[in-house]
Amino acid sequence: MVKSRVKEIKRDIEITIGNIRIGDGHPVRVMGVLNVSKESFYTGSIVNESTIAGKAASMISEGASLLDLGGRSTAPWSPSITIDEETIRVTQALDVLLPMIAVEEVLVSIDTQYVAVAREALDMFRDHELEDRFVLNDVSGLRQDPEMAGWINENEVPAIIMASHYVPGDSLGLDEIIADLKSSLSLLDKDARVITDPGIGHWIPEKEPPYDLDALGNLSVLRQLGCPILVALSRKSFIGAVLGGATPDNRYFGSLAATAVSVVEGAHVIRTHDVNPAVMDTVRVASAIRAGMNWKGT
Repeated sequence: MVKSRVKEIKRDIEITIGNIRIGDGHPVRVMGVLNVSKESFYTGSIVNESTIAGKAASMISEGASLLDLGGRSTAPWSPSITIDEETIRVTQALDVLLPMIAVEEVLVSIDTQYVAVAREALDMFRDHELEDRFVLNDVSGLRQDPEMAGWINENEVPAIIMASHYVPGDSLGLDEIIADLKSSLSLLDKDARVITDPGIGHWIPEKEPPYDLDALGNLSVLRQLGCPILVALSRKSFIGAVLGGATPDNRYFGSLAATAVSVVEGAHVIRTHDVNPAVMDTVRVASAIRAGMNWKGT
């Protein structure tokens, strides 16, 4: 028998949100992106009141376990909007989404850096008796709104925390990613349900592609934080750079390749603009490679 070269990893990372378990020993979860922000860098992710239901239904039917709803583009060059405008966009989208997820085993994360937006969204989840499906996704690492960490602790909501130092995604290199995530985690209760995000992307001018390539190739170091790992790499600029300047519309196949590497390296959640059979097959095969001789089939 050929000896496996796959390192034995203790299966000790796991959280439960609603009826969905995320972490070691569970399927890699796929998160579909729904942007109600017309400023978003990839137009294929933008939905409105007339298209969001169909897009969400398609993602769920293809296998998404989470939907990530964003009312504000976080791309550094995007025009600013008010918190009130972001709140209106998110709540209008939730008017459509919440009745849908009442009959589906799917979570919805609210991609916001502001307590005011999160509070209005959580109230809507509670009104629909869907509080257990709510997730907060803060790309600022709890740094934008000084009330965010306390609000998460008070409401005991699960959260996705992205590595950030001063502004979203500005952690340069794995050492800074780990240090900044530790700093953010220190603000939350010890038993908080947290998913960590290394912050892939050209968030600041200094963050050139080698930083992202190195982080994805060594993603497993994030396991030391004891939290499930989410990777948001879909159609991002490092892929365009590797492919000779490809635009977001032409970064799909590169995204599949990066997704496979991320899963092999230990990602528990893949955030993507594209939820379709090719993405799901990529995740499944990469998961089997990660399991190696421990794979038991499906």
